[in-house]
Amino acid sequence: MPRFVFVLEQTLGHVAHTLNIERALAEEPGIEPTVIKLEYRPGTGLRRLPGLRTWTVGASLAARSALRQRLRQGPADAVFIHTQVAALLAGGAMRRAPTVVSLDATPVNFDAEGAAYGHRRGAAPLETLKRAVNRHALLRAAHLVTWCHWAADSLVRDYGIDRSRIRVVPPGVDTGLFQPTERRPAGPVRVLFVGGHFERKGGVELLEAMRRVPGLAVLDVVTGSEVPAIPPGVDCTVHRGLRPQSPELVRLYREADVFALPSRGDCMPQAVAEALACALPVVASRVGAIPEMVRDGENGRLVPPRDARRLGEALEGLVTDASLRAAFGRRSRTLALEEHDAGRNNRSIFRLLAEVSGAGRALLRTA
Repeated sequence: MPRFVFVLEQTLGHVAHTLNIERALAEEPGIEPTVIKLEYRPGTGLRRLPGLRTWTVGASLAARSALRQRLRQGPADAVFIHTQVAALLAGGAMRRAPTVVSLDATPVNFDAEGAAYGHRRGAAPLETLKRAVNRHALLRAAHLVTWCHWAADSLVRDYGIDRSRIRVVPPGVDTGLFQPTERRPAGPVRVLFVGGHFERKGGVELLEAMRRVPGLAVLDVVTGSEVPAIPPGVDCTVHRGLRPQSPELVRLYREADVFALPSRGDCMPQAVAEALACALPVVASRVGAIPEMVRDGENGRLVPPRDARRLGEALEGLVTDASLRAAFGRRSRTLALEEHDAGRNNRSIFRLLAEVSGAGRALLRTA
């Protein structure tokens, strides 16, 4: 039985990714897993290193320490580290066990979207150093997994990684948990927004856009951050404290008619994959890897970030056209089943770990 170690960052959408991996592992008796969760703890007193953020240093140190402790208890056939942030100081573990490093976005990708996160590029010498440090860790990995082609292309273009060493595997969604309901509640069209950072995820623009559909649509907002005053004429309910994959959150998805996430900057938000699985038409910004999930005119509408007018036009078109919502929703569900099924996608990761380890041939035959 192959012994696989999973080191998983617990920030943003990576929490839902961890839950999906654990669910897939529970259904795979042919693996002996160890799951190490790297919790985000701001304000730990760590100093920044040149070109690297405090969380990068903290996650790397925590991952190195946890891996050393695990490997002292016995060998591992393969290690899976998500994200590359946690892999920077894991060279010792990589020498002891073949390691797959997974990432949703490269540092260069993040630089491109970073302004919305409050992130700024450093001086040229520091950026050169940062790229060299990351490239060194990426080259030590036995294989790389990216959530999207946007990140895979950056690995090749910006870090000189051979494309044959990269496999694109979206994190996916539990398509059994997140699935459409045949009978949604009667009444106004329900628009759903799910984003931890209300402003960065485009919540301010969404509130303004909702003013185009007074009386026709209501808005449900799921967030952990502050929401500004609701504009006159906008019917909005704010839901707080909902955990990823909780029954309350799933219910909101299943009762919604439209999903909106007009992010100012983003990578590959899990919330969009959950909306696809619930057969929702999606209105989102053309940023990061979102265009790989939302195909304009097929399963939703893509709009420029920070453009409340264009966002309002897209919402109005869906709110007032039930047949278009239904057509886009069917396509969303098909895309979820074909490309974003977490169980199937995580089993492909388990097969990759078996391949790089040379162990677990029975797993390769049966998965």
